[in-house]
Amino acid sequence: MKAKRVPVASRRQARALPKRAKSLRSATTYRLEPRFQKGLALLRQVRKTPLNRMVNEAVGEYLESRSATVEAELEEILRRVRAYRKVDPNFESAIVRFADAEAAFAKNDPAEGKVASSAGPAQKLVRDLIRG
Repeated sequence: MKAKRVPVASRRQARALPKRAKSLRSATTYRLEPRFQKGLALLRQVRKTPLNRMVNEAVGEYLESRSATVEAELEEILRRVRAYRKVDPNFESAIVRFADAEAAFAKNDPAEGKVASSAGPAQKLVRDLIRG
């Protein structure tokens, strides 16, 4: 039996990625600015590396860097929230501020009820009938 010859390019691709990753890869289209395209073309010639590999490396480095930054920012936010909760665990100060604001603006609040004036003769008659 003759061994089937695999093209050189296919062998390189097979070595570049583990079997599992090959099945997960898909073609994606992105629009790069012309200056990035020129830079990639120049690097491809100098490094003798495929554009696809360079773009994947660049995206990988970007994701690693940005995700570390975002993680640090989220940890800082979480630290601040925990510190705030320890200072006022039952939100007592927030409740007090809310109550004070409600009391301060109650006069001008259209949602607040108004005291009804004295009842007229028809209202008195209805109330007396209801009370018995």
